[in-house]
Order: sequence, then structure tokens, then C-alpha cells
Amino acid sequence: MTQGKPGKFFVYGTLRKGERRSKHLEQCKLLRMMRVPGTLYSTPFSYPAAMFDEASPLAVQGELYELPKDSEVFMRRIDFLESVDEKLFSRTTICCEEEFFYAYEPGFELRKRIGDLDIIRNGNWFSDFSLSDTDPFSFAVAFENIQKQYYRMKPYGGCEENIFLEGTVPVLVTCPHSTAHRRMGKLKRHEFYTAALGAVLHIVLGCHCLYSNREQEKDPNYYDDCSFKNKLGEILSERKVDLILDIHGTGNERPQDLFPGVGKGREFLLSAFDILDKFYLTTEEHGILAGGTDIFPAAKQMTVAKFAANRFSVPAIQIEISDRLRMPWRREEEFRRLINFLLGFVDKII
Repeated sequence: MTQGKPGKFFVYGTLRKGERRSKHLEQCKLLRMMRVPGTLYSTPFSYPAAMFDEASPLAVQGELYELPKDSEVFMRRIDFLESVDEKLFSRTTICCEEEFFYAYEPGFELRKRIGDLDIIRNGNWFSDFSLSDTDPFSFAVAFENIQKQYYRMKPYGGCEENIFLEGTVPVLVTCPHSTAHRRMGKLKRHEFYTAALGAVLHIVLGCHCLYSNREQEKDPNYYDDCSFKNKLGEILSERKVDLILDIHGTGNERPQDLFPGVGKGREFLLSAFDILDKFYLTTEEHGILAGGTDIFPAAKQMTVAKFAANRFSVPAIQIEISDRLRMPWRREEEFRRLINFLLGFVDKII
């Protein structure tokens, strides 16, 4: 591995976005998802450990961050957090995909246990253990605390404008308005917690998730010629997807909590009409008031749901969520109810 003083940092465990120590990376900027050759181990201490190896047939999945200006001061704080002096972990410098970055491998004390640890063969610690599995509410709040710094941040070289979390089940959750976006030249605000909800569905149920991670020059739910839909098209061309669940936020001026959008005549569901039945059944089970399909039909402009159904023949449903349910700092119980509804609805589908 090439040595140097990089300005980037690769994380794969408890520092990942939304996890219990992710607050330590609030000064950093998420650049992209990444897979680095090596082996990921599950430890009995609620954190993973990775051994990096250019020749490994396996890979470790994680997030690549840009470090703050005082990078060495910052990394010394992370060294303390990772118990480097106690030889639990050691910081290393890695070169992969023409990127140079810091990462942590087991130190002397942890290496002695490696032979007794289980390998996470898909390289994704989220699939083995995550805060979202035990406390999706706290995960979503921590995730959005990181996400909020990108609401109005414009894309620049080396960063992904949209983040794709690859799952294991054929449901794709899209969150195109998780950052600000422009429609007809006017800036429209982000929709709080939509990306966090998508990430919860990704981790707990294995859904794919695509969310905007920088301000969008073109509204993905209004224009087809935009970066978000270009990425969406790539995903749908390369993977089997049986349903698009497009998450949005709306105000609280209406009495209903959720609104499904499936086209004027439910045409975006194609032949999967039972999806709408499962939607309404799940709202009843969780005591959520749902509106009709005519309020937000998702058919008036070039929506994500229309794009998926018409261009790729993938059934799609747009879900508009009232502010009453999406603001955990105002109504924690309502946000928990929303999470449980989404998990219950998708579980019925898969």
C-alpha cells in the first residue's frame, strides 16, 4: 500500500453515516461509497475490523470522506477514538482506485483474535450489525445530522452527487429531494429525513437506496435529463428491481398523513395492483391516515415513478409524507410510527 499524507478517510463500521459514532465525522464531507480489497471481520464488541489486501478476492464496503483542513489534528482525535495507543487498531494509508486515504486495521491486540472472528463475506457491516437494526429512530436522527450539511452544498470534483446503497432485495427506495433542487430556475428546499428513511429500509430490510447527496441543478422529479435519473437508469439497467418506492415530503396543511402516487389510473403500478392494497392495509395497521391517489398522482410532470414505469417497466409508487410524521424533534412518536409503517409496508412486498 502506498504511503503518504492523504486528505481522505475511509470508514466501514461505527463511524459510517448514521452509526453510533458518526457524529465524529460531522466536520468531514462524504465523497462516495467505495469497496476496498480486503476482509471484513465481525468482532464480539459491536464493531468490525478490516484487514486490507490488494490481492484479496473479497472487498470491504464503506464510505470515503474528505478530511477537514486540520486533517492531522482531526486524525489524531480519531486515533484516540480507535484506541491506537492501546494497540487495538492502527492507522494505515491505502491506495485504491487512484485514491489515497487513511483507514484503520486491527492493531497488535486485536490481530491476536483474528483467527477466531467470523468473516463478513459481503464486506458490508450494515448487513451484520447496525444501530438501525436495534434503534432505527436514533440511526435516522444521526444520519440526518450528517446529511443536513449537504442540503445546499453544490457538487464538486471527486464527490458523488447521488449516493447508491446496494441492497439484497429487489426493491429500490429513491429519495430525490433529500437535498435542495432547482425547478424552472427556482430553488426548492430539501425534504427532511427522506434519505434517512431510505437508509433505514436499506439496512433493516435490504432494499436498494438511491438518494441525492448534493444540491441538484435540475429537480429529479420534474426533469428526465438530470444526474439523479441518469444514475437511476444505470441501476435499473444493471439490476433486477421489482418495485420503486419513491419517498417525498409534503406540508401538514391536509388532515391526512400519507399520500400514494401511482398515476391517474394507477398505471405506474403496471400489473402489481396489490401494492396499493398493501399500502392502505399497512396504514390501517399503524393508525396512519392515508389520502387518495388523486391528491399527488405523480403524473403531472416527469416524476421518478413515471420514469421507472414508462422507461423501464418497473412498478412504482410515490409516497408523500406529511411534516407531522417526518420531524422527530417535534413528534418523536409520530416519526417512530412512520418508520414502523414503512418497514411493515415493504416487508409485505418482499
